[in-house]
Amino acid sequence: MPLPQQIRPLAIELFMLIAGIGIAIYGAPLVDGRWIFMVLGVIIISIPMARISKELSVQGPDLTGKTLKLRIDEESCMGVGSCVKLAPRVFKIDEASLKSSFISFAPLVVLDKKGASNNALFRAAQSCPYKAIILDDEVTGEQLFP
Repeated sequence: MPLPQQIRPLAIELFMLIAGIGIAIYGAPLVDGRWIFMVLGVIIISIPMARISKELSVQGPDLTGKTLKLRIDEESCMGVGSCVKLAPRVFKIDEASLKSSFISFAPLVVLDKKGASNNALFRAAQSCPYKAIILDDEVTGEQLFP
């Protein structure tokens, strides 16, 4: 019985992933030239992983022409800093507040709300594992993220 059209690509990806893991395990001892199998297995594993991660990437809303209001949920922010990497002109980690292990406020400081494009702000908000960056449409008041 043939697989349905929607399941076939997933089955192929899963087969490639399992085959790659098997080949990599076979080459894991790295003796008698088996390192080639290890390398081949890692390459085979990376193909479905790249395809799957590309399909799972979340696309944001259309933010062109919108004015965003940026808020920080101070109780949720733990100072991970992924937002700083993506929008360094907008966010900064307050290094002095990180010295205490019992901080009761967000160690994140907003430098300039207009320091990055809307898409960069959205990616920075998405990168926060604690969802501490909240984006609202300034005109409608609608919460855009999270």
